[in-house]
Amino acid sequence: MISEVSFLDYTNSLIQGDKEKCLGIIEKLLSEEVDIKDIYVGLFQRSLCHIGKMWEQNQISIADEHVGTEITKCIINKYAAQVTLNKKVGRSALISCVDKEFHEIGARMAADIFELNGWCTYFSGASTPTREIIKFIEIKKPDIVGLSFNFYMNLLRLFEVIDNIKKNYPDQQIIIGGQGVNREKENLLSKYPEIKYFSTVKELDDYLKGFDKN
Repeated sequence: MISEVSFLDYTNSLIQGDKEKCLGIIEKLLSEEVDIKDIYVGLFQRSLCHIGKMWEQNQISIADEHVGTEITKCIINKYAAQVTLNKKVGRSALISCVDKEFHEIGARMAADIFELNGWCTYFSGASTPTREIIKFIEIKKPDIVGLSFNFYMNLLRLFEVIDNIKKNYPDQQIIIGGQGVNREKENLLSKYPEIKYFSTVKELDDYLKGFDKN
């Protein structure tokens, strides 16, 4: 688990744009054999949610928020090799942001959680057109398609890609994550009762641990 001291120290360093301090905190945690999954949940996701709320409340600028996001991306890339060393379980997932959704870091963390659970993961990144997602499913035939959706204005695009997937591949399992669903997820997704929504990477990790039992 990540201590509150480590969380506050890391988050403050993110806000200040101090990448070296953030890296030092991660190195210390890894040297103490803290599970990298705990770092994803207790530091990366929690700190980004915190600075996102600070931006919404005008406590920091959008530039501060962007700098914190880019530092986190840099750190995730630095330790990517540690994410892909796990024994594979013979399953694959496509993780993508819907068209015109440019905030990709949550989707990237979700893709890494799949990797940490032994999945082969295809991460298509920000703003992937629906036609490209459909084409990719045809070629790779993933067990799960994960869609990231952060802005409410992209809701119709989310429905578009879901409907197209279901039309072409009725049995394709789909999951959704992102802040665009958080507050009203039951109402937003009521017409898709078979689709699972995850609000945190911890929820996703718990689900994947028991995937074959679900």
